[in-house]
Amino acid sequence: MHLSRLLWIVPALALTGCGSISTPSTPPPVVNVAYAGSLELINQQALGPAFTQTFHIGYQGRGGGSFGLAQELKSHTISADVFESIGMAPIEVVEPKARAWAVAVASSPLVVAYNPHSRFAAELNAIRDHKAPLSQLFQLIMTPGFALGRTNPVTDPQGRAFCEMMELAVARYHLPSSDLTKLWGGTPTSSSQIYSEEGILTQLQSGGIDASSAFLSEALQRHLPYIALPPALNFADSAYANTYASAHLAVNGKTVAGTPLYIDVTLPNIQPSAPAKKFLNFLLSPKGRALWHKMGYESISPKVLGNPAAMPPGVDVNP
Repeated sequence: MHLSRLLWIVPALALTGCGSISTPSTPPPVVNVAYAGSLELINQQALGPAFTQTFHIGYQGRGGGSFGLAQELKSHTISADVFESIGMAPIEVVEPKARAWAVAVASSPLVVAYNPHSRFAAELNAIRDHKAPLSQLFQLIMTPGFALGRTNPVTDPQGRAFCEMMELAVARYHLPSSDLTKLWGGTPTSSSQIYSEEGILTQLQSGGIDASSAFLSEALQRHLPYIALPPALNFADSAYANTYASAHLAVNGKTVAGTPLYIDVTLPNIQPSAPAKKFLNFLLSPKGRALWHKMGYESISPKVLGNPAAMPPGVDVNP
């Protein structure tokens, strides 16, 4: 090769090599959110994209039963900047009760969703439209061949509340106490009725089951028909807290009482990152609250639960 040609190539290669290592790129900020499976659509389709668009901060989410996620966070099997739980109890699994805190941001009543093409659709429609009494719903669930789905009360607060709701319904409608076993399809924690929180409504939509537990917001998001439950049974009205507490369920060797369920959000790290605080503040902002409403959730005045002193500075509960 001609010498002048060689001298031209060497400096060019040197400049190229220097340029590739002299200015390492800084990874963009990302917020990692662990959320209850019932919150999948609002997080993946609304809150996450809107947060990224507003703050130019990346978003990553993972769903699951709130108690299951809490155990994974506690054991450091997974990590998250934000934990969106159904109810405060899973948050108290992650943190000692004295340090646990959360902000209640929204609510969604418990309902019974159903497949419009079920062979029991006519009876379910009549109950939904108040042409038949709600008590008939529980008789229908016990009909041979009726396929009901619910989530696992060990890992999911919805599954726990649904079993407690059935206990309250047996007392409310004067059904034999032995009917509880039939309603549960066995026991609360051992039954063919149990499906994952992330997959139960897909199973319902596909026709694999006739009806399932759900929150109102989920039924609205998926355009599913549903049967509304009265406040004494829907676990969404704090005025009925004593009624809910009269239902008891044995879970993992412990007896737990019913409690009103809200979407409670905490930042599980001792020193939360700036993106984590921004995300929680976004959920509480007018824009975030509008998304909650749009996706079928009921607005509540945000309130701090647990130990307010443990809440880190920079969280704006009243934006």
